[in-house]
Amino acid sequence: MSRNPAVIICLFALFSFGAVSGRSEPEELYPIVQDGKEGYIDKTGGIVVDPQFDIAYFFSEGIGLFSTALKREVDGQIVKIPQKWGYIDSGGKIIIPPRFRTAQLFSNGLACVDTGEGVGFIDTTGRLIIEPRFRQAKDFTEDLAPVQIDEKWGYIGKDGQMLITPQFDDANSFSEGLARVKTKYGFAYINKSGLAVIRISAVDARDFHEGLARVEMSNGDEKSISGYIDKSGRMVIRPQFADACDFHEGLACVEVNRETGFIDKTGRMVIKPQFDVAEDFSEGRAKVAAGDFGFYGFIDKAGKIVIDPQFTWAGKFSGGLVSVMVEDKRGYIDRFGNYVWWPTK
Repeated sequence: MSRNPAVIICLFALFSFGAVSGRSEPEELYPIVQDGKEGYIDKTGGIVVDPQFDIAYFFSEGIGLFSTALKREVDGQIVKIPQKWGYIDSGGKIIIPPRFRTAQLFSNGLACVDTGEGVGFIDTTGRLIIEPRFRQAKDFTEDLAPVQIDEKWGYIGKDGQMLITPQFDDANSFSEGLARVKTKYGFAYINKSGLAVIRISAVDARDFHEGLARVEMSNGDEKSISGYIDKSGRMVIRPQFADACDFHEGLACVEVNRETGFIDKTGRMVIKPQFDVAEDFSEGRAKVAAGDFGFYGFIDKAGKIVIDPQFTWAGKFSGGLVSVMVEDKRGYIDRFGNYVWWPTK
């Protein structure tokens, strides 16, 4: 649960992923901007890849994503509009030239790309392993990927073979052995054989995290309230929250009376509602905001503010660092609020 930042520089919405699901690399690298060009630092703040790209995105499985861009002025701010996406290695060498209209991080050894003729998947050499024959596609997780043909979604294996026939109105990647799908009858969770093992009549439903999935139920007055189901489909935390997040590190943020706190997996409120904004825990820290100015800071699992609210935007911790913004400048801090990379633009 978070507010939209007023102005996002350089398609900074991308960086809200912070700790990208499935992202793993021998040595974490972090995108930075310096004098309008973007490169990468390591966790000590040392520049590993000199700023030379229009847009530098995160690394996944040892490969980084970057894009060429056009600059445009929007509401008095210079915004970078991505043009073509490519990939680099950890030394900054271009291993796949920028030629894709859109592209995703590598997941399970493959990356989803849009060639302009359709969506397919490449390997780490840039070779199209799965031809771009899909209207849309999402990442491989647990060796399956959701793909859209015409108006319906199904699932393919890593050899490109259709393993679950396109039949769903929407489909998510697999998480903890189950995938959330939507049909004209409502939401369901399927197993890897395509069998619906949970069916639920809900306003919305989310993926499983740490054994629980958030669902939104109608309360009869055009509003919805959130609760949680387990993998048997049983409602284990009754719908009662105006909004809620997924579980991460044993806790989930929930909204009660327009303030946000955190519950544990029993539904017990362990950090009382007191924040205007709160998001998932990552590496023992959760982003929060409160007060008239609305700056972001971080709390620990006891609910204590450990990094004072001072940022106009902040991501999630990954590898001991988190990306933050001070006005329109981007930097990185460690878990104690110390700058590893001073905000630049």
